[in-house]
Amino acid sequence: MPYDEDYWGQSRVCCMTPTEFEEYCCKILLGYGEEEKLPQFSITHNVKLTANDGTYQIDVYATYTALGAEMKVIAECKQYKNRVNRDKVVLLADKVRALGAQKGILLSTAGFQSGAIKYAKEHGIALVQVFDTRVNWYSHSGGSNTVLDEEDPMIYGERHMPIFQADLITTNSGETKTIYPTKAMVKEIYLVMDKLMRKKYGRSIFPNQEQHGE
Repeated sequence: MPYDEDYWGQSRVCCMTPTEFEEYCCKILLGYGEEEKLPQFSITHNVKLTANDGTYQIDVYATYTALGAEMKVIAECKQYKNRVNRDKVVLLADKVRALGAQKGILLSTAGFQSGAIKYAKEHGIALVQVFDTRVNWYSHSGGSNTVLDEEDPMIYGERHMPIFQADLITTNSGETKTIYPTKAMVKEIYLVMDKLMRKKYGRSIFPNQEQHGE
């Protein structure tokens, strides 16, 4: 099974209208703000802000209070099929500076090119890939966070192991049989994890070598 960023599902976010996707991203950030109990937290979808060099349309705008001052966060939402390039991150960083904001967040369905991630880490822009049921943060705050290691066996297992199980229950006997994921699917995931484990750590995930070939 090849590494697939779309494994966790994007059928819903990719079928949204651009406005619906922006509203969905707004709800995601609202959840973070409420979870962190930010003082005087406020968040708005689709606003226009004026700076010295003109007026900017902002997909999501949030404010909160810290150390007695108002903190401003601006977010852009990209419902793309291809990974976001560096230029889009540069434009957001420019908006952050022009509007005097403290943070910029770029949310995308398609992930980010390596140049975009590097620039974001260097300039404190947060990058977030949006799935139907979860989000991945590629760059958090000023480059202190690292990109998820696609060669890490544990990350591979977390992102590829099915998140639900389907059982078939026989009416007469009441016997339960798991039909998804199949044993072959789970075995394939573990074999890839084992390969990555050997490459990264020089050891197998299996208790002994004989089980590897089962």
